[in-house]
Amino acid sequence: MCGYINDSSRDQTIPSEQILAKIRNLLSEDREKKPIHLKIFNSGSFFDQWDVPRHLRDQLIELLQETPSVFRLSVESKTEYILANFGLIKEIAQQLAPKELEIGIGLESSNDTIIRDCHNKGTTLEAYKQCVQLLRPNGIRIKTYILIKPPFLTETEATFDAIQTALDAAKIGTDVISFSPCNVQNGTLVDFLYRQDKYQPPWLWSVLHVVHVIRSIYPSLSIICDPIAPGKPRGAHNCGKCDTQVLEEIKRMLILESIPKDLSELCSCYSKWKRLVQTPIEVFRSRNLSQLRRSYPLED
Repeated sequence: MCGYINDSSRDQTIPSEQILAKIRNLLSEDREKKPIHLKIFNSGSFFDQWDVPRHLRDQLIELLQETPSVFRLSVESKTEYILANFGLIKEIAQQLAPKELEIGIGLESSNDTIIRDCHNKGTTLEAYKQCVQLLRPNGIRIKTYILIKPPFLTETEATFDAIQTALDAAKIGTDVISFSPCNVQNGTLVDFLYRQDKYQPPWLWSVLHVVHVIRSIYPSLSIICDPIAPGKPRGAHNCGKCDTQVLEEIKRMLILESIPKDLSELCSCYSKWKRLVQTPIEVFRSRNLSQLRRSYPLED
């Protein structure tokens, strides 16, 4: 479902000096010297030397050490790079102290079958647990990404899986949960399925429900949800009449950390969604997701 490669610099090499200069200029533009939470997302793994060369990381850390206004650095990485480079990560955290280091990990689902066959992620729940157990004792914050409705799951299954994954991540010890409702990006398997009317993005009602449940159980947990292309055919949407209002309710709940008001009478599509997600949840083990995924090769 990830089409970010279409916007990447894979056909050219961006000099490290250019990247560092851009970050330095951005930091220097903060005239009022307000506290800065610096987020560097390379849509890959920050600790993979092919994504971010070691010398660039070293220079970046030196720059942040010299910038008092930065209180937190957020990066992203996959579990395999965290486990393989934990010594380096621990060293970086120590160099940054007392500034915080936060690492975003794409768990996506706590069900290994779904991780393998719906996300094609190449990781496991156990690998995620190992990362959290290594990072948290060293003062490193954990942000956990959870995708709402990957391909091959029904609306009911996807909603249930997102809730269960968030509960598992919170129990394991994440500091932040970031829900990512799936959107249809060009050149992906999801795009292929979408064009054949075999995939639809999640309902905004489902997104609201997922956030509501987790907020109710963990009222103090930091939760993020910023849908891409909301209310549009390729993004999370409802019927079109209530999309804006439901989006505002999601934002209100995240900011105010409050339980949403009753929206059941807001739009007639609510009852349609309710009937949809009340259908029996199919048991994941009873479905050959691997065979289903392989029946839709990308090259087609």
